Amino acid sequence: WELEQLRTIENVVRLGHVRLVDPGRITLREGSVEIAKDALVVHCAAAGLQCPPLVPIWGPSAITLQPIRAGFPCFGAALAGYVEATRQHDVEKNRLCPPTPYADTLAGWASMTVLGARATMSFGSEPDIKDWANAVPLNPARIPPEHGDSAELSDAVDRLQTHQHSGLDKLAELSGEEPLGQR
Repeated sequence: WELEQLRTIENVVRLGHVRLVDPGRITLREGSVEIAKDALVVHCAAAGLQCPPLVPIWGPSAITLQPIRAGFPCFGAALAGYVEATRQHDVEKNRLCPPTPYADTLAGWASMTVLGARATMSFGSEPDIKDWANAVPLNPARIPPEHGDSAELSDAVDRLQTHQHSGLDKLAELSGEEPLGQR
């Protein structure tokens, strides 16, 4: 089925890797092609999960999508879209959605978890974002409405809230991040 669908694509360009995208043109290794000046170009040939330095998601001339809540890039992209649509100022957007790194070491995992939890606390402090995040299925931490009245779930959430700050402080110590109380 997928191969049949792929064969329906017209205008296949085989000029090597993308080098540059400008309004109206894509420059590839072996040539260039014209495109609509307002075309949206999504580059899907990345090398996979990388660990580049974190930068603010909202920059002066670009939005650089990165994970926001540790380990869930699709949710982070959706969250960035929601915040982009509902907030005016980049400083506020970056405060609400700080980027979280991918991890490739144990200390990196601890750092990713601490920074992801801080990001969750940040965007979760805004009622509209919290409501949106709790309703979107991409959020791995959401509680579906049909499970909201569970005594076991309420007990687990209470235990999490009781211990999260001390647990995150210990993870911060292991990772080299600042503990929550010192921020």
